[in-house]
Amino acid sequence: MPPKSNPVARFNEVLFFLVLVFGILYVAKSFLIPVAIGGMMAMLLVPLCRRLEKWKIPRGFSAIICVLLLLLLLLGVCYLLINQVVALGKDLPMIVAKLNEMLNSGHDYISEHFQLPVDQQKAYLQNQITGLTNLAGKFVGDIFRSLLSLLVHLLIIFAYTALLLIYRRRIKNFVLALVRRYAGRTSLDEAHDVVRKTTDVASAYLAGVCMVALIFSVINTIGLAIIGIENALFFGMMVAFINIIPYIGSVAGSSIVILYTFITRDTLVTPIIVALFFIVMQQIDSYILTPKITGGKIALNALATLMALLLGNLVWGVAGMILFVPFLGVTKVIFDHVESLKPFGTLIGDRDAKSKAEKKPAIR
Repeated sequence: MPPKSNPVARFNEVLFFLVLVFGILYVAKSFLIPVAIGGMMAMLLVPLCRRLEKWKIPRGFSAIICVLLLLLLLLGVCYLLINQVVALGKDLPMIVAKLNEMLNSGHDYISEHFQLPVDQQKAYLQNQITGLTNLAGKFVGDIFRSLLSLLVHLLIIFAYTALLLIYRRRIKNFVLALVRRYAGRTSLDEAHDVVRKTTDVASAYLAGVCMVALIFSVINTIGLAIIGIENALFFGMMVAFINIIPYIGSVAGSSIVILYTFITRDTLVTPIIVALFFIVMQQIDSYILTPKITGGKIALNALATLMALLLGNLVWGVAGMILFVPFLGVTKVIFDHVESLKPFGTLIGDRDAKSKAEKKPAIR
């Protein structure tokens, strides 16, 4: 008769495993982030690569063509954004003048109603600005270093993407060999289904996110141009791409545009119209576009998605906020197909989503 396992010992083993996994993710992030981004991009390009292979194009050439097309698309987006940033920089003197005017008006109002001398206000404000300047300098420096790191790793990321597309069958055979070794041949069919579903889930989710970002770039640009916002293309694309980060991105992107219009306009009407426009767009995103395009791809509940965002930010920063949600979706597919892990799949899943895995034998 096998001895009973100690629950405390098992809990300690699980806790140690989690600490070890996330510790490795944090320590080795400079190596793992390019691999993860390359893996996500490879999953995104798998349908296109398969289509090219059906046209009798060798797998190596198909992978290279897919990567080059993606690179050209990213370069085109970067070119548009850089042009818009240069145009926005021309308005910087006007923005600074508006800020000075608003500060002077604020000083006069406080001095009149609160009997606080302007010199004291300026001294206090100067101390706060000094602290904010140091913080902003550190923040800008971090962004600059992140951009340089991204540019340095860009070639590596595209190399990973092409190689993962080329060797995807070998990776699949490796996973199936592990399943056959540890779970037996009876689980091979289910393992095939898991590998296929994980690739399809990640590919469909990423393609849906890119589609939503493209649609919102067009709608935001047209809407802001109609309202009369300068550099509407830049702000429309910026809000759409920041919106890739669930829950947080839409609020952060729209707040930047509202603050810009508040500073550059002499009336409150335009910022209010912009705020209403983004509120309407957020409702369209939440109830129409995202559920129709990406809603059924991952089937994670809001709590699990939010926790994945915060954990991703803690471990990998902005890259983690973007990558950990599809990672958790792929993990849920595995949970739904492994008998002992099904409760975890139910915990992080959407209760309205119907799992087809329950009708099939699970991997043990």
